[in-house]
Amino acid sequence: MKIIVNSLDLNDAVAKVSKALPNRDVAPVLECIKITAEHDRLTLYATDKDLAIEKTIDANVIVGGGILVPGKIFGEYIRNIADNGIDISLENTDENKLFISSANSECTIGTLDIMEYPEAESINGASYFAVQEMNLKDIINNVIFAVATDDSRPMLKGVHFEAQQYTLSAVATDGYRFAMSKKALEEKVDGISATIPARSLSELSKLLTDSDNILKVFIENNYLTVAMENTKLYTRLLGGQYIKYDNIVPKEFLSTLVVNKETFERALNTASIMSRTDKNNLVVFDIEEYSMTISSTSQYGSAKENINISLSGKDVRCSYNSRFINDCLKVISAETIKMEFAQHNSCVITIYDSDEVLYFILPVKQIV
Repeated sequence: MKIIVNSLDLNDAVAKVSKALPNRDVAPVLECIKITAEHDRLTLYATDKDLAIEKTIDANVIVGGGILVPGKIFGEYIRNIADNGIDISLENTDENKLFISSANSECTIGTLDIMEYPEAESINGASYFAVQEMNLKDIINNVIFAVATDDSRPMLKGVHFEAQQYTLSAVATDGYRFAMSKKALEEKVDGISATIPARSLSELSKLLTDSDNILKVFIENNYLTVAMENTKLYTRLLGGQYIKYDNIVPKEFLSTLVVNKETFERALNTASIMSRTDKNNLVVFDIEEYSMTISSTSQYGSAKENINISLSGKDVRCSYNSRFINDCLKVISAETIKMEFAQHNSCVITIYDSDEVLYFILPVKQIV
């Protein structure tokens, strides 16, 4: 194999596929990036057998072929020599080595036998849903922060997607909070569901753009794949049954509050400064008909913020983990939000006059 490729293009491709390299010690071949070249196209591929990312870029392919190169070493070297779009030459020799050269640098890296590399999963596209790229990115970001991080309930370490008719829904929970988001589908679907690992979705979100391109998300044989422009992501799905969540969110409320999102977010961030050293990030809400007081207290002192609101129903006094609420506010782009309080002060946060997102948060403790 012998190719000439733009250094910035190569560096970008290596950085993207490297996200699928394993984080722990595994078989040496899985620590490699697979590089194949043909028809003036260079394809890079990496996998840890749960997540795989493939990126294709233009290149001057003088001699086609394929190699396996240690991913971390290769990636670090390319990152250091990529400069102003200079060309880089890649050439593998008969001695299982890759020779890399540019105007001012050269390097030789040992390679492995490409025949030892695992085959990519084949998905024939029997089941898929079609969604705008920006909507897929939004729905991931709207809920992914609420997934569980411990191993006690593995299914909760993923986001559960359901595609039905013309609606795509995504839910996530860690047992203390619940997040749901909905987006429109471009084609009618007769029921598709899958639970996707949070790590895979996090990397997918970074690859997605804010364009209105229509993407098809294929699901088959416990695998999912998304094909973007010159980039593909494959991921193994989480097996098992996701929790039944239909009755998690209360349907009856004692109080409803409407507030400007930006004003509330600023006040919450300011008032919670004192409690950030506490594991619960505890803030207290005192809510009356036209005002909300947000306060926190710690060994360092106390802080209090007052904002104007509109409340219907009973006055509310409750406490929450401020981080749980702030995580919701970060991804809401609307001007006005609604907060509804049920028995025992559990709280539902939504966008005013919209069902695009819904967040359900349990109180830290009952304030007497």
